[in-house]
Amino acid sequence: MTVDVHGACKDDIEEEDSSSDTITIPYRPSDIRVDTHPMNIGDLVEMIGANWINFDTEYQRLRNLWPEVLQSRLIESILLGLRLPAFYFEEVSRRKWNIIDGLQRCCAIQNFCVNKTLKLSGLEFLGKDFNGKGYDDFPFEIRRDLRMLPITVNILQTGTPPDVKYILFKRLNTGGMTLTPQEIRTAMFPEVVPVLREMAESSDFVRVTHRKIPTKRQEDKDFVSRFIAFYLLGCQMYKPNMDIDTFVNEAMQRLREEVKSESETIGKMKADFIRSLLTAEKIFGEDAFRKRMKRGDSLKPLNKAYFEVLTTTLAGLSAEEEACLVDRKELLKDNLIHLMNNVTFATSISTGTGRLDRVQTRFKGVADAIQATLKGYKMGEEPC
Repeated sequence: MTVDVHGACKDDIEEEDSSSDTITIPYRPSDIRVDTHPMNIGDLVEMIGANWINFDTEYQRLRNLWPEVLQSRLIESILLGLRLPAFYFEEVSRRKWNIIDGLQRCCAIQNFCVNKTLKLSGLEFLGKDFNGKGYDDFPFEIRRDLRMLPITVNILQTGTPPDVKYILFKRLNTGGMTLTPQEIRTAMFPEVVPVLREMAESSDFVRVTHRKIPTKRQEDKDFVSRFIAFYLLGCQMYKPNMDIDTFVNEAMQRLREEVKSESETIGKMKADFIRSLLTAEKIFGEDAFRKRMKRGDSLKPLNKAYFEVLTTTLAGLSAEEEACLVDRKELLKDNLIHLMNNVTFATSISTGTGRLDRVQTRFKGVADAIQATLKGYKMGEEPC
């Protein structure tokens, strides 16, 4: 069980299988623009010292995760002349690169060679002579040999299409801590991050989800992004050749344009999001966005696909319809329990949630349950 800084843990969210059966989006090799630069450790040290390397991208906030022993052993490898794994960067401008893969290695190099705060410890081969020493404690010859070690640096060029960039971020992040899809998205679309952050950190979102959504790996922003995707594009725009990540990425491109144009759509979207959360809270209380197969069920984990469809659908209701649902909340709960006991619907929010047919099933199912409630009848029974 992984506990978040706010007390949430991964067990509070139902594991989602969003996989699709096939790979449906081909990419042209010419779209993938990666250059390999001949460099050495000294070049990297100078770029870090000149602040050309951006450590603080939204997708990769987890700096200095390695303890000093692991950092020291990386430096030991360099001192021994051992070649390091390739580094990957994204070119933002001629003098600014974002780290894609190699963050912890860059942190160790920064701490030892630039900030000079790291004192070597726990060395396996050079400990007798080098433990306890910092960068300035070494003679010029050793510092020179350290800086001259060749490294492989791959640069993802500016102008790479966002969808191709997304795939490359996943493929190129080969280190010990693989990026989540949402961390990759916020790296690709930094313009939308303030919107995601504001919505994810809103007191209403945190309260209605009972602080159960972890923030450390941007799980909270992923929930918000799913709402935004279906709010801005609508489920009818979900195509046969899509998966959830592709669809959300398209929505982030749309949101980026809305941000750039300072569109009024953003303000309305935020207001509708909060309104949908408050309506869900009035109806379901702590049970909001959780499966319930019968009245006596214990509290289940939050379900992301259910959150996505319920918030989006509630956001599209009028004030009169909201009031009616709140007034008839017990009937709505019964109708949704009826829906959850339908195998096809239950599958649509649990397995293969990124498939087109399952997206359509869950949106139609929730819409039908809400319409039945507004008309005052119980699902499974013919209305009078």
